[in-house]
Amino acid sequence: MKKKVFGIILAVLVFLPVMVYADDYSGTVFGSADANMNSTTLNGSSIVCPKSEDRKTATCYIGIRVTSGTVNTFTVTATLTNMEYDSIEEMNNWSFTSPVENANKITFTFNNRTGVSATNSVLVAKVTYTVTNAAEECRIQLSASNTPTTPTAPTENPVCKVDKGAYYCKDGKECSKAQYDSECVPENPTTGSFIPYVVVLGGIAVASGLYFATRKKAKMYHV
Repeated sequence: MKKKVFGIILAVLVFLPVMVYADDYSGTVFGSADANMNSTTLNGSSIVCPKSEDRKTATCYIGIRVTSGTVNTFTVTATLTNMEYDSIEEMNNWSFTSPVENANKITFTFNNRTGVSATNSVLVAKVTYTVTNAAEECRIQLSASNTPTTPTAPTENPVCKVDKGAYYCKDGKECSKAQYDSECVPENPTTGSFIPYVVVLGGIAVASGLYFATRKKAKMYHV
């Protein structure tokens, strides 16, 4: 019986903290030459966009590959070679804001209420371009302007937070790290390290109660 109780305590110590830290997320954008994702390229590399039969337009796809957590929004800049932006078709419940064009570069911001979870790769949009040089390859190079993230829900009363390396104190205004640590860390630690200890201590208390109850029962039977 002692071994069983100690096993419960060990399980509390090992597994509960892991559950608390399951909110991390990351991912990367990719380009695809076809809807089946048979020919793809990761963020930072270029890919050839197939031309139409009349060689007047070319089409490529933008996708998101998630490695952990859930991604709901990201911004990507496409560098175009021998083509100009024409139109875009949303896919898989993703929406986009009006693209921003600058010379041969075009920037898109994509959003998805449900989001894409870890280990999944999905197409976000089908983009059609006007070919400017039919004799040359039409290429697109994608570059993520920001790390794909899960956006923080807005709150009516601003509280302590860290956003893109900047610190914000209780009044919601930007402050120094020292002031942030003084006002916020004891009450609202950003690392989340306080929660696992509370859960662990609670688990140990329950397990200890079971242990002593078991010993008391064993003594009664012994008598």
